[in-house]
Amino acid sequence: MTSSTSSSSNVRRLAALAATLACLAACASAPPAPAGAEPPRARLKILVLPPENLSVGPLPSREVSYRLDQMVVMAGADVIGGARLDEYLAKYRIRYTGGVDPVAAKAAREDLGADAILTTTVMLWGGAPPQAALVVRLVSTADIPAVLWMDGYARTGDDSPGFLALQIVNDPQVLQAEAMRTLGGSLEAFLSGEVRGERCPGGGWWRPRLAYRARPDQRQVASVAVLPFVNETRRRGAGEVVALEFARQFANADGFRVVEPGIVRDELLRRRIVMEDGVSLDQARVVSAALDADLVVAGYVFDFEDGGGAPNSNFTAMVIDRKTGRMIWESISHNKGSDSETLFGLRRVSTAPRLTCRMAREVIDAMTGQRSMPRR
Repeated sequence: MTSSTSSSSNVRRLAALAATLACLAACASAPPAPAGAEPPRARLKILVLPPENLSVGPLPSREVSYRLDQMVVMAGADVIGGARLDEYLAKYRIRYTGGVDPVAAKAAREDLGADAILTTTVMLWGGAPPQAALVVRLVSTADIPAVLWMDGYARTGDDSPGFLALQIVNDPQVLQAEAMRTLGGSLEAFLSGEVRGERCPGGGWWRPRLAYRARPDQRQVASVAVLPFVNETRRRGAGEVVALEFARQFANADGFRVVEPGIVRDELLRRRIVMEDGVSLDQARVVSAALDADLVVAGYVFDFEDGGGAPNSNFTAMVIDRKTGRMIWESISHNKGSDSETLFGLRRVSTAPRLTCRMAREVIDAMTGQRSMPRR
């Protein structure tokens, strides 16, 4: 009995010794880490806020939130959500999730250990044919929150039907998965190498109809505060959507730093600035000084329609320079999604957010001299 136990114990010791020697041999044969190699980056901890709904109907917020969580994980970051998110929203009485103000950023950093906050605005979701349009941005949790990355997606299932309508997407799940895959790839590229989101495609079709441009002071980087545009349409949230598309294009253009829209909103509320009739020069000066913004962008939206055929977008934009107190840009833009359409529906733009994004890009390029002045 004793002999049998002793023999079994010896076998176990020999097996353990063999495993140790094998491990040491493998470690010794592994190539050494190159000198000066950077240690692997720690995974970013991102607080994913519930989406803001600027669509025309109800939004399945839990479903969209789940997709956003998965998108962040696939992009290589850790998600702060679930019960911790609910406690955070309740404790600080956060109802507006379309932006980040200094109080919300500080609380996320100190209470949850968040490195950044993901905020999402949904303009289209669901429908028949299926639609998906949203803008997503990553905001720092610094004392003054800053936009780190911003991108968007907008299309419908019949965006480019192609020959015999072979490219039509009828399943909303397929379209929504494509939206998250596209945005997730952009976020992953940023997290890997701080690559900015892509700007919307431009083109002569989308240039403003009329414009005035003064010569602004030359700056290496100008900070820009985009105010909500005055909504003169029946479409809920049209002014916020147009402002968001302008902020997105400024964020991804060279020479600009966008003030986080949540800070802009917070400052307008704190100073009780109501812009039902538009922004005055005096109000623009007050806002630019409070936000330390070199340029203030504002405007009006007269048409913003998705249904009934080709989408339609009609808005004015003006830019006020803080240093001179002068208006350095004013333009009128009016387009339909069919303006660029060719054979088999190619180049057709099927959503108002996507159309507005292209128009905003052309306004910014014309304002900075990267494009010729408007077509007549």
